[in-house]
Amino acid sequence: MRLLSSIAIALALLALVARAGAQPKGADAGAPAEPAEERIVGEGLVGRPAPPTEAATRTDAQVRAGLEVFAQYSYRNTGGPGDNRTWFHVFDVPRVHGAIEGSWERARGRVVIEAVRSASEGALLGVAGDSLVLRVREGYGAYRPIDALEIAAGVVPTLTVPELDGTWMLRAVAPSGLESSGLASPADLGARASFELPAGHGRLSAGAFNGEGYASRELNRGKNLEGAAEIHPLASGALRPLGVFGSYTSGSTGTTLARADRATGGLVWQDARVRGGAFFTYAWGVAQLGTQRAIVASAFVRVEPVRRVLLGARADHVVRDVGGEPRDALTTLWIAGGYRLADPLETFLALTRAIPTTRAQNELPGSNLWELRLIGRVIF
Repeated sequence: MRLLSSIAIALALLALVARAGAQPKGADAGAPAEPAEERIVGEGLVGRPAPPTEAATRTDAQVRAGLEVFAQYSYRNTGGPGDNRTWFHVFDVPRVHGAIEGSWERARGRVVIEAVRSASEGALLGVAGDSLVLRVREGYGAYRPIDALEIAAGVVPTLTVPELDGTWMLRAVAPSGLESSGLASPADLGARASFELPAGHGRLSAGAFNGEGYASRELNRGKNLEGAAEIHPLASGALRPLGVFGSYTSGSTGTTLARADRATGGLVWQDARVRGGAFFTYAWGVAQLGTQRAIVASAFVRVEPVRRVLLGARADHVVRDVGGEPRDALTTLWIAGGYRLADPLETFLALTRAIPTTRAQNELPGSNLWELRLIGRVIF
């Protein structure tokens, strides 16, 4: 914890220095800074998702340092067989990110360090009990041979999960259904290329990754190939936020090279004050079961009706075993209200309801729940 605290303090000081020496994106040199209460955080993201991790992304300085922290208090009420119910409440830090990014001419490098519990899900003991330990979330170098094309290699963001999270822009409330169900990872070791279409009409991306995710060891000889396209057909008018997204992953996992293919399609609306989307993913292969199929359907909306006030809602429906009997599915609903106390600081009150089928509840103990959370998010 002392190491984590020292790193966080150092990154915070670097972030303050970087922000003091850099103009906000799009600002005129010498112009007075716009008051924080007059800005909308998403106004620079019309027609595109937010960055996969946002620490150290909000200025144009050549060297940028930053941090992102989620802190929360949660109360969970869980239902079991019959009328059996139990409750639990806890303080937690679901995300602690420290980042540093630098750019020079056409080259760019980025490193993101995150803190995670040392014990995996279901384990009782990890490092020094269950301490928070540091690992690399992103670490890559990138180059633009032309303005529209960027090529990156290292621990890089993948192509589908960041699209879902970056469109909703409420990752503090919940991760995407693909990530939480274990069907996709937000980052992996590999290489990716992204090409920006002219006049804001979207982007085309392709990548090759290990396939086990950035948090797991590579266990098979195969590699995952992923392609994605986000198209904004009416980018020149008022409908610029409207887009179509599609991606496909051809992959494998585990020592048996079990099939792990994913096809995702959906619609997005990426405006400054209103953001939303609807996505559908069909997965061939779940964990080590290459013949099992799964479905993830998600619809969400995020609204900033007046400056500083944030409202969000989302519904996920996950069919864990398509064609399996009895039916194996989990439906989760979120509703959240928030307030931006300052540009870097947001608070949320979020209510979650998870409704499993009988089979899903038997295989996922504790999945039938109500949860109420008070969440704070700070980002520099």
